[in-house]
Amino acid sequence: MSVAATLAGLDAFATRVERACGEIVGAAADIFKTQAQETAPVGDPENSTNPPGALKASMYVDGPFGGKGVYTAQMGPTVESINPGPGGTVLNYGRQREFGGDIFPTVAARLMFTSYGSVYGVPMVTQEGSHYLLRARLEAVPAVEAMVIAHLTAVVKGA
Repeated sequence: MSVAATLAGLDAFATRVERACGEIVGAAADIFKTQAQETAPVGDPENSTNPPGALKASMYVDGPFGGKGVYTAQMGPTVESINPGPGGTVLNYGRQREFGGDIFPTVAARLMFTSYGSVYGVPMVTQEGSHYLLRARLEAVPAVEAMVIAHLTAVVKGA
């Protein structure tokens, strides 16, 4: 084999590696998105600010971005409250559902909400975190590892 042929082979290999890096990041983000949709809390139509499944439906993937073997993508929820209250602001509640925490009124002295047909007015609510994104990440890792191995194996084989 000539030096020119070896260099051409290495250039082709580098091109395959570059393409695979972007594909791997995009596929990993899609795997995480699918798993996050499976673990996201769904809610109950009688006890929910937003329609059941709004958080799940709001999952998105943005990317991959990058080049020269370095790629990134973002994955996460985008859902906002559809009923923030009079004069209230619309907030992304994906973080609140993940970590939990205290919710305080921002417009009036009390939070007003309906739960199972009853109306409540309270000075604050403490929501327990569901850790749906943490669970999704942990559950998706084996599928991501298998996908990375498959992509890199194809690169080495010249596919």
